[in-house]
Amino acid sequence: MTDLGRVAIIGTGQMGTTIGRALTALPPGTIGEVLAWDPDAAALENCLALGGAHRRLSSGLEALHAEVIVLAAPVDAAVTLIGELGPRLRPDQLLLDTGSAKVQVVAAMRRLVAAGAGAVGGHPLCGGTGSGPAAGDPARLLGATFVLCPVREDARALEVAGRLVGLLGARQLVLSAAEHDRALARTSHLPHLTAAALAQLCTRGFGESAPRLSAGGLRGAVRLARSDPAMVASFICANLEEVRTAVAELTSQLNDLLGKAEAGQSALEAELGRARIAALGLGDDGQ
Repeated sequence: MTDLGRVAIIGTGQMGTTIGRALTALPPGTIGEVLAWDPDAAALENCLALGGAHRRLSSGLEALHAEVIVLAAPVDAAVTLIGELGPRLRPDQLLLDTGSAKVQVVAAMRRLVAAGAGAVGGHPLCGGTGSGPAAGDPARLLGATFVLCPVREDARALEVAGRLVGLLGARQLVLSAAEHDRALARTSHLPHLTAAALAQLCTRGFGESAPRLSAGGLRGAVRLARSDPAMVASFICANLEEVRTAVAELTSQLNDLLGKAEAGQSALEAELGRARIAALGLGDDGQ
């Protein structure tokens, strides 16, 4: 696996099209053909029209002709695809996914990918709330963190995956699958659940008046609730134990803040000041 060669992308939604467009925009000769397949014929056609691949594949199994296979599918679908493709992989191939939960995916790769073939769990931290090929934006990859989770002791697979990440303009971060899921339960999965709960709380409580009573604070807080429900449900259910712990931690934190308010305005102000510093340290997404 010294040459990336052809790259086949299975799944032409937001992330598959994002990666495909980034690859087809590379100078000629940088990699081989970029190929794509999706069970949704309309999504595949739209991806191709947007420049997300050089040509379509006739089936997912045809991806086995490529040197690098990228599974840009929800976690449950990716695990199914690993079962179909993994045992057929050759030693000169790399299988990489892009899902938001890694323990289940990496375990499936370790169990099902043929001995000697390359496999790495991946997660580009650059998704948006849109869905489908039209939401695919290669600019999101520039400077974004792209987590790589080793499956086996395989330096070649990790090196090839890292080269692909570099070509996309992203920055690799190598973590174990467990480390990834522990962190993302709090930095991504919990915020998705919180946004969904808050959106429902406000609309149920105020009905048709809710939009008129909503300003920037609420709209920013519920932004993630606009994400693709199938995708979000897939990664949360795949990381349920860590998410459950994160929900308990957030509940405790909210009760602590309420306790500060009950102790007096100065106590709450001091705690909110510490929270403000913490928030500033997390960066600004421009919202």
